[in-house]
Amino acid sequence: MTLERNREQWTDLGRLDPFWAMTGTNRFNRWDVEAFLQTGDQQVAELMMRASDIGLPSQKNSVLDFGCGVGRLARGFRNHFRHYVGLDISEPLIVKAEEIHAELPNTEFAPGSSEALPTLPDESFDMVHSWGVLQHIADRSIVQHILHEFVRLVRSEGLIVFSALHDIKVAYRLQPRRRLYALLKAIGVSEVTLYQRLKLYPQEVHFIPESQVTGTLEKAGARVLKVLSAAQPSDPHQVRIYFATK
Repeated sequence: MTLERNREQWTDLGRLDPFWAMTGTNRFNRWDVEAFLQTGDQQVAELMMRASDIGLPSQKNSVLDFGCGVGRLARGFRNHFRHYVGLDISEPLIVKAEEIHAELPNTEFAPGSSEALPTLPDESFDMVHSWGVLQHIADRSIVQHILHEFVRLVRSEGLIVFSALHDIKVAYRLQPRRRLYALLKAIGVSEVTLYQRLKLYPQEVHFIPESQVTGTLEKAGARVLKVLSAAQPSDPHQVRIYFATK
């Protein structure tokens, strides 16, 4: 799957049901905006407690949220950092993020994915964060490029935090609903019909082994501080949370 295919999938979701796309719950636009944002506030608060235990980042001037979606975490991050930058591959999601956070100061949203990262200056951020994003990129070389960019962008004594799938149980790798969505859309079935009537959805998920992730970070000059498992051994998707610095 190319990034253009990835962009198309998340553009569809940004138009169809952006809040569900960020959380996997309350499908068909059943989210209250404030309740949705509170889930982000809580997630950031828990993340910053872990960061405090690590003792990083040493400063809290700026944070990059790669794959920010509609900015679910923006308000929470602004409680801790002076400036927030959110990037996302889906322009409809960015438009919605700007609408939701129009009154939140020192907050910037921009469309872009891996191709946008090299345009940012070296050591621009005290924290580089990405949650539930890398798992949607099929090409591992692109994931590795993104990780290299994370290391380049984070400041000395900063913190890189991101999630990725270490493995997907074999029975769940085929992803028939996602494949059927793509097939039917290709022959002209509308996105609304696919999502609302047929209960299909477009976003694919992929994994990259922990050893490849940590090896890529170390090759880029990072020091891996901690890798947490966020799944039970029997879960179909084996999530890892990575903490690194340089």
